[in-house]
Amino acid sequence: MLSNGPDERQGAPIDRPRAVHYPGSPATRPTRPMPHDLTTSVLRNIDLGRGHHLIELAAPPELASTGPAQFFMVGVPGTDTLLRRPYSVCGLPGTFADGAAGAVQILLRVVGRGTRLLASLAAGAPLHVLGPLGRGFEPPAPGVRPVLVAGGIGAAPFPAFVASLAGRDVRPVMFYGARTDGDLPLADWFRERVDRFEVTTEDGSAGRAGLVTEPLAEALDGIDPASVRLYACGPDAMLRAVARLAVRAGVACDLSLEAHMACGFGVCLGCVVPVRDAAGGIDYARVCVEGPVMPADRMGW
Repeated sequence: MLSNGPDERQGAPIDRPRAVHYPGSPATRPTRPMPHDLTTSVLRNIDLGRGHHLIELAAPPELASTGPAQFFMVGVPGTDTLLRRPYSVCGLPGTFADGAAGAVQILLRVVGRGTRLLASLAAGAPLHVLGPLGRGFEPPAPGVRPVLVAGGIGAAPFPAFVASLAGRDVRPVMFYGARTDGDLPLADWFRERVDRFEVTTEDGSAGRAGLVTEPLAEALDGIDPASVRLYACGPDAMLRAVARLAVRAGVACDLSLEAHMACGFGVCLGCVVPVRDAAGGIDYARVCVEGPVMPADRMGW
């Protein structure tokens, strides 16, 4: 998930590996549509409360090929905020019933200067958008139940994904965790569209008190590994815990990673993460190109 960019950490030093290798040859990597650098405009800026905003953008035809969990690099022209920020695609045309025809949405939480600027924009404000970027979620095989695990603003890529699964024979279930009840944007939207919706908060202000991985571990206990596929997005610590649970249970799991990045298309090398190569050693992959969605069992954490 890439829903909040560098903000205060812009300019922080980046530790780069001495050598970076990208698994797979060009012939074996999945083909993705060419990203486009566009200027579009804000259609609506919906204040969801507690610093969360759903920003709806006019979507030119070039963005029609965007898929769930891909992302945009978004910038505000005419400001001194130089670097664009990466944002997961939250909604695609048709995701939200009240969305404008052909519009896309991004979800953000105000955490610093860049997100505060975006949250202040009114309808008609121009935006620079580079996208679609990255590798997104792929649907599970027929008959396999999608299990969604979100942490706070990590819910961002899931509305478009849930909408894309409508009409399948097995509906998704969702585990949604956060620190408090104010950190669960779009919870009501999800509750109406999944078979099981379980909320956890660390302070007990909503749902079950504790971490989201606790009910997930219970749900995976004794399950047929072939019957479900996990999709997770949230803080790094949560993703690591979900990955461990998935590997232990033998369940396929896709993680939507969050990373600070300057370019979004693999040049700056600021978003590399360790992954395991075919021989079991450690290699490195770019979150913006090989991800943001990566298999849990491939991570080299």
